[in-house]
Amino acid sequence: MLKRLVELSFSPVAIMTAILVAGIVLSVTKRRRKTGHRLLFLAGGLYLLFTSTPLAELAIANLEQSYPPLLTLDASGGVDRIVILSGDGVDDPSTPVTSNLAGDTTCRLVEGIRLYRQLPKSKIVVSGGTLKKRNRPIAQQMADFIVAMGVSTEDVLVEGRSRDTYENLVEVKPIVGQNPFILVTSACHLRRAMAIAHKLGMKPIAAPACIWTLQEFPPGRSWSAWSFKVAKSFGYPSVARLGSLQLAYHEYVGFIWYRLLGRL
Repeated sequence: MLKRLVELSFSPVAIMTAILVAGIVLSVTKRRRKTGHRLLFLAGGLYLLFTSTPLAELAIANLEQSYPPLLTLDASGGVDRIVILSGDGVDDPSTPVTSNLAGDTTCRLVEGIRLYRQLPKSKIVVSGGTLKKRNRPIAQQMADFIVAMGVSTEDVLVEGRSRDTYENLVEVKPIVGQNPFILVTSACHLRRAMAIAHKLGMKPIAAPACIWTLQEFPPGRSWSAWSFKVAKSFGYPSVARLGSLQLAYHEYVGFIWYRLLGRL
């Protein structure tokens, strides 16, 4: 709860919103009107910074470059477990499972299935507990998606008790044991997940999914090409960058928090 409170209070969007609200309140008072106008100007400047610059892309790119994409697998390597960490979703029987899972969760599952097709006799482990009361664990919904995509029920193992990334891996550890396994999660989330797994003495093989920025900001790009790409992105403002910036902020705060707790 403390982590969530700190994260929400000091996130980029929360700070911008607080400045905006304060500016509106002060601008209608006589004594603080100039201060209110300054705060409104500052809030507008932050909005332009967050939506009209590649700040979000650069923050996410720094996370996504931690591990390269796992394009192909060696079926003779002895790896037979593919662990997929959960994201978000809703448990609504009136709509198909393809609509109930959040985009990042679906992306992780599709990547896991792609890798599963390259590993005969492998099994997929989905990890994630109950998100809301009276709902099934998110892992069970993920399992439904995988089976709907043609994977045999016998090849899907469900871990439905964990509540966060750390518990995901704690609960998965007895399933994979000391054997190497493929760890699938969003590319920007993988640095934290891999660090936790190593701290627990596990042997994960990184498999980033939902890769968002490497196509536009690949490592090794020349400074001239990189600078041109950054300059060009200024001409494409997008409100979606606010969500991406929040996501990057969440990952950085999560990494620091887990470091303080000794979990990685």
